[in-house]
Amino acid sequence: MPRPRPDRAVRASVRIAFAAFMLLAPAALLLAPVPVHAQATLSAIEEDVERIARRARPCVLTVIAQRSTPAKAGVPRRTLNRVGSGVAVTTNGVLTTASVVLGADHVYVVTDNHLQVEARVVGMDPVRNLALLRAENLELSSLPLANKRGESGDWVIALGNSYGGSPTQSVGTVALRFDEPGTSLLQLTNEVHPGNSGGAALNSRGELLGLVQGELGAPEAPGQTERAERRPGGMSFAIPIDVIVPFLDDLAKYQRVRHGFFGVSARGAFVNGADASERIPIGALVEAVQPGSPAARMGLRKGDLIVAFDGERVEYPEQLGRWVAVAGPGVEVSLVWVRDEIKQEGRTRLDEAASAIPSWMRVDSSPSTGSGPGGPAAEAARDRRPSRALRERTESADTLSR
Repeated sequence: MPRPRPDRAVRASVRIAFAAFMLLAPAALLLAPVPVHAQATLSAIEEDVERIARRARPCVLTVIAQRSTPAKAGVPRRTLNRVGSGVAVTTNGVLTTASVVLGADHVYVVTDNHLQVEARVVGMDPVRNLALLRAENLELSSLPLANKRGESGDWVIALGNSYGGSPTQSVGTVALRFDEPGTSLLQLTNEVHPGNSGGAALNSRGELLGLVQGELGAPEAPGQTERAERRPGGMSFAIPIDVIVPFLDDLAKYQRVRHGFFGVSARGAFVNGADASERIPIGALVEAVQPGSPAARMGLRKGDLIVAFDGERVEYPEQLGRWVAVAGPGVEVSLVWVRDEIKQEGRTRLDEAASAIPSWMRVDSSPSTGSGPGGPAAEAARDRRPSRALRERTESADTLSR
């Protein structure tokens, strides 16, 4: 057998040595100590997080919303508690989510040193899922508001309180940002817990970047029937500061929340997908138009299919209702609709809705044409969705009032 040439022998030895290194390297790395500079970096990060959390913790409160159920035959009157979190944004103003306090008879806030006082709701926007409380007898430390909106990749420290009142804390990032007309939503990698709804999402400077939202979608009114669509497990979300600031500014300027009003009743329209069981949403099918409303001035009729709002595709009536609401009164908007398979376009100026709480938030009211900006499928309140699971929607043909 001929001997290999020296260059072949060298190459063979190198290959054998490299293979041995690749086999032994992982074990060596596991046994090797972490470099000193890496330990110092990790320690610095931990110290920064603890410093930010320690400074912000007094600004994060527990919010307790109490609601009494009426007495029935053989069933006594009961008091139910809903527990969430809140963030002090002024010396006596506490920001939380509307889903925590909606329908409450009494609301209490508990400070980090266990002082409990009753607060009143001075403004609520269930479309944006925001509420502002006033605790007159408190002097609170308030969190500064971020002057830069959160973007994908930004670090986030989430602070809140659990149902048991224990403080919770997690570090993560903004995984995705979902923008749509007039509103936005941040998806976080942070772990959140029951009771964190209304907690603080802080940026790396300790400023309020957003408000932790306990579940995806607009809040349910107490007693409302359960709907099929829920927030997918393992995801956490935050209402960003660029949605919070207009809410606070409106309250400061007008002493109320103002929503846009369009004046149509609509239901979902679907077509069959490739799979017979798949239903693809294609827009908002108009069922009625309120006389004299912006929709009537635009020329909409029963049977028209609204497919776009301000350049954004409309898939569900809930989207249209939310976008109309957050656009606000006096704003000129553009719509695209289909009538007899012919594309129609127009512009109109929105009126002001009669109430900050849409008709679909009121359990005891049936939908009526143009009575509010929302729709009964409140869980569809975020329709630019981060996953296929969130693209599945109930196929209810319930009438939606806007």
